Amino acid sequence: MKIFSICCVRDENDIVEETLKAALGWSDRIFVFDNGSVDGTWETLQDLANCHPRIELVGHDDRTFTDELRGDIFETRRHVASPGDWWCRLDSDEFFIDHPARFLKDVPHNYGFVLSATMNFYFTDADLRNYEENPAEWLARPVQERLRYYQNNWSEPRFVRHRRDLRWGGLIWPHNRGRTYPSRIRLKHFPYRSPAQISKRLAIRQQQPGLFKHEANRVLAKGLQPDWADSAPTPQHELASWRNRVREAAECDLDQGDGVFFTRDDLMPPLPSPALDLVKVGLRRTQLGRAIVSPLLRWRRSQFGWR
Repeated sequence: MKIFSICCVRDENDIVEETLKAALGWSDRIFVFDNGSVDGTWETLQDLANCHPRIELVGHDDRTFTDELRGDIFETRRHVASPGDWWCRLDSDEFFIDHPARFLKDVPHNYGFVLSATMNFYFTDADLRNYEENPAEWLARPVQERLRYYQNNWSEPRFVRHRRDLRWGGLIWPHNRGRTYPSRIRLKHFPYRSPAQISKRLAIRQQQPGLFKHEANRVLAKGLQPDWADSAPTPQHELASWRNRVREAAECDLDQGDGVFFTRDDLMPPLPSPALDLVKVGLRRTQLGRAIVSPLLRWRRSQFGWR
């Protein structure tokens, strides 16, 4: 069993090296596409690829990002995989808690799709105080050491099992991906890491409010409300700034560095029911079924931002 990762990145130079080096611990190949970085990310990627042959740079241009881009990359690299291998959607700001190779080895063959249990790490009021005391010293620390407050309030697809008839091109995920495994793989996600990085992230993503609806919202979900639950549109004049992304540490769980993380099924989007999943898998294998299921999936994406 091999694991092939697909990573699309833009302006993540403060974290991408940490992410890719960690992913080399379980990825057999990492295919990386850079869509228009101007902060040194592309140069860092070139250095990494020169040092690590398993990192392959598949493109670099300034096209507008879409989720379907990963499927395009898959179709050009599908020949490297064999049935039973796995493909990972690897984001440039995340680290797996569960070792993917060990986790996927135990997934029965009648399942082909694995979702995450995402621990979203936040830049909190406690972090802001530490940052303001000495910004340079604070930023010099590895991301996983300086950010310790999180909530498990998100879940989305991360792995799909390869088979010869898998088709992904032009789709968010393959329509014939198989059944969803009922256990989620845990990972740490670091979307908000410093005032400058948050400002840059929002500036990029607020240019695509349809794809990144949550980044157009001025108000970040508070307390125990899941981030994905607020799907109401936000007026243009209420676009978020970095200060709107500072969460209160008291609302979060604390990573003590002991490997213990609190999962919250009530805050994550629900897993599909096994019966409904079987129906969808069967429908996706027919032209008529795809015509029925695809509009429903597009509606769910527009409402909740996940697939």
